[in-house]
Amino acid sequence: MIKIENLNFKFDGDIIFKNANIEIPKGKITVILGANGAGKSTLLKIITKNLKSDCAVQNTFKNMFYLPQNPYYPSGITVFDYLSFTFFKNGWKWFLNDSEKEKVYNVLEMLEMLDKKDLNLENLSAGEFQKANIGLGLLSSAELFLLDEPASNMDLINEIKVFDTLRKLLYDGVTSVLIMHDINLAANFGDYFIGIKKPYGGFLKDNGKNTDGAVIQAEKDKFFTKENLREIYGIDFEILKTNGKFYIQIVN
Repeated sequence: MIKIENLNFKFDGDIIFKNANIEIPKGKITVILGANGAGKSTLLKIITKNLKSDCAVQNTFKNMFYLPQNPYYPSGITVFDYLSFTFFKNGWKWFLNDSEKEKVYNVLEMLEMLDKKDLNLENLSAGEFQKANIGLGLLSSAELFLLDEPASNMDLINEIKVFDTLRKLLYDGVTSVLIMHDINLAANFGDYFIGIKKPYGGFLKDNGKNTDGAVIQAEKDKFFTKENLREIYGIDFEILKTNGKFYIQIVN
């Protein structure tokens, strides 16, 4: 579990978080939702300590895998070699052993990218490159995945396959935290939700008032209400639930 207490963060004088208390449960897929610029990526960077803050962060996970929106990669490297770097990061190695090679092949097969193993990364589509990055997570032995828009640039079929893979990883003890923009996809794949409210017209300037962190967090059924979504996005939604599935539409 991750527990953040009294999170305060500003950017250019705008309040991103103020006195926010946030929990990320273990053994669930947690989805972070909010409008552009609300602070979703900021929250992941605070958890990974890529951004400094003075809040208290309790983290019971032994190791994490963080996938930012635009990960760096060297040119002229094949998909297989890119995934193989996972085994070289903790010390000097000259080659992969048979067990490590098998793990790379298994991940490529799981992601349906075995036929792409000898392609250079720059020759992949944006969606294929994103799948390769998720492959790094699968090889990392991390207990917690922090993924910033992991399904960006993917078609719907590949989006569903990636989320199905993350769902299966729960049985292996891997907790996932995802930033997503597709509310319907989020509602039907996530377990726990954190919504970051952005006041209509932009962030409020610091006037000394306690905004309670501008965060809404709850299990699925309690999170997806018209009132909550209005507070998060500043617009009205219609919410339908049929056979356990959510269908969420913007009200014109």
